[in-house]
Amino acid sequence: MSADVAAQETPARSRRPVLFLVVAGLFAVAAVVAVVVGRGSTSAVPLAPDNPQPGGAQATATILRDQGVRIRTVSTTDDAVRVAGPGTTLLVTTTGRLDDAQLAAVRDTGADLVLGQPTFLPDLEPLTDRVEPSPVGSDVPVAAACQDPDATAAGRLSRSVGGVVALGDDVELCFPTAEGAGALATWEQDGRDVAVLADTALMSNEHLADAGNAALVLRLLGGNDELVWYLPTIGDTVGEDGAGTGGTSALVPPTVRVLGVQLLVLTAVVVLWGGRRLGRVVTEPMPVVVRSAETTLGRGRLYRRAHDHAHAAAGLRAGCATRVAARLGVPSSARAEALVAAVARATGREEAAVGALLYGPPPTSDAELVRLTSELDTLESEVHPS
Repeated sequence: MSADVAAQETPARSRRPVLFLVVAGLFAVAAVVAVVVGRGSTSAVPLAPDNPQPGGAQATATILRDQGVRIRTVSTTDDAVRVAGPGTTLLVTTTGRLDDAQLAAVRDTGADLVLGQPTFLPDLEPLTDRVEPSPVGSDVPVAAACQDPDATAAGRLSRSVGGVVALGDDVELCFPTAEGAGALATWEQDGRDVAVLADTALMSNEHLADAGNAALVLRLLGGNDELVWYLPTIGDTVGEDGAGTGGTSALVPPTVRVLGVQLLVLTAVVVLWGGRRLGRVVTEPMPVVVRSAETTLGRGRLYRRAHDHAHAAAGLRAGCATRVAARLGVPSSARAEALVAAVARATGREEAAVGALLYGPPPTSDAELVRLTSELDTLESEVHPS
């Protein structure tokens, strides 16, 4: 019977590692889903419309959406060129990351342009030759001091990191930061409006509510029903065919990508190996051989220390019954009545006496246990093979 139970338990035990891996995988997926859901659609990209941090621009984007402006966020020149066009506004948050080919691609979209942070470029060629950046800004609020309706509606700006210098007579400078330079430059070019804002941090969550920053930013970006919010990424370039040829992935060396693939394969192999079904139990030699007599004595001492007379008597009776049954040819699967009858015939004792000796109530004291041991010994000595 014990062999059957072991056979039934072996498959269940072999399935435990697989079940554990499945449960662990489900927990991992649940954790990832919880993190993604908890994070929602927010990011940590500076001036991103979904960034709620001080350096983000979620507040600006939220107000624009409430005013009915549709915002489409892109991160490559290819996407900006594909999405932007006449009748839309294209915001380039950081022109300092664009090369000449990208500037030309932005110019050719035909969209109204709002350009930010040109301070890091020597000029904005070939996008425009109407302005150039100036390092002179203002740490204190600056008034509009111009006739541009967006600037006059704002009244003043809280600050400006850097400025813009006008090179064309049709360029209007607002919020002067130095002689010939201002925080905002606006003009009309090829039938569309162009604005250069020296400090795009004015649209951030941290500075939007200061002075007239919100009025200026919302009017510049909300002039059309659709706004393309272009967040240039390092490594994004434009190929000869005008298509974007990268993003941040272009900066990753090929060897790193290969190592990443190898790690994924190795992880899959380890998971499959750890989840394999276990084979048959393999027996191994015991490091120390313990004699049966020592085991019997040790168990007897435990029974004596615990005063467990019932278990000790059960062991003695089971051993006696097994031995006399083997001598009399009674199978081990026979019922107790058959064994009692065979022993009674072999010894000439009454069946009731034999039954009480082999299957009677357990002793309750050391003296009764000793007496039972002696009687079982005597009974076994009276049994001879038939």
